[in-house]
Amino acid sequence: MKSDGLAGGDGITIASGSIMSQNAKEKNRFLAAQQAAEAEITILQQLNGKDSEAEVLAVYKELVSARSLSNSIVTFINQNFASAETAVEHTVDEIISMLILLENDYMLQRAVNIEEIGNRLLHHLQRPES
Repeated sequence: MKSDGLAGGDGITIASGSIMSQNAKEKNRFLAAQQAAEAEITILQQLNGKDSEAEVLAVYKELVSARSLSNSIVTFINQNFASAETAVEHTVDEIISMLILLENDYMLQRAVNIEEIGNRLLHHLQRPES
């Protein structure tokens, strides 16, 4: 697409509508992966009853559905025109880095939990659409 403006050479223009629709597509992909991960964790909770693994799964479910995580990922998609995968990786890495800096055993365990949630989200994002 050529621009009618003055230029010293050939230029290109980008239709903002296509960027917005791509952002919406990536946001929807992330939200679908988030729902799939939450549903997967719910099934695992039901299978594990009340043992210690079920307690860990309860933490995972809380983390995967956390509004702060979701908002951070969606904001990254919108501000950086990023894929859902890139947004998840960036956000999860950022959170893990902050938790590790606290040098606290509890926070280090939360970092491991966040990493697992990130892996679950990426797993669902990388599955072929049906």
